[in-house]
Amino acid sequence: MDMVQLSDSSVVIEGLSQMLIDRIGTDCDGDIYYARSWVSVTTACFVVTVAKLAEDKPEWFPRGKWATIQAIETRIHDAIMTPAD
Repeated sequence: MDMVQLSDSSVVIEGLSQMLIDRIGTDCDGDIYYARSWVSVTTACFVVTVAKLAEDKPEWFPRGKWATIQAIETRIHDAIMTPAD
C-alpha cells in the first residue's frame, strides 16, 4: 500500500495540479509537487478531500469532477485492500 496512481492521463494530472495550486498554493519554495501520476495513499486522500471542496471547473477536472474523484477513491480502496508484502 505504498503508492496510488491518480491517473494515467497527463491532462487529468495537470488539471488536478492546477486545482491544488489554485486552492492551496505552492510550497514555501514555490515548487509544485502535489499531483503526480503516482502518489502516496496519504497524498491521494488529500487530493480527494481538496477536490470534493473545489468548484467543478473543466480546466481542473477535464473528465468531470465526480468521475475523477470516484476513480481516485477506487484506486485508494484497492491499495488499502491489497495485502502488504
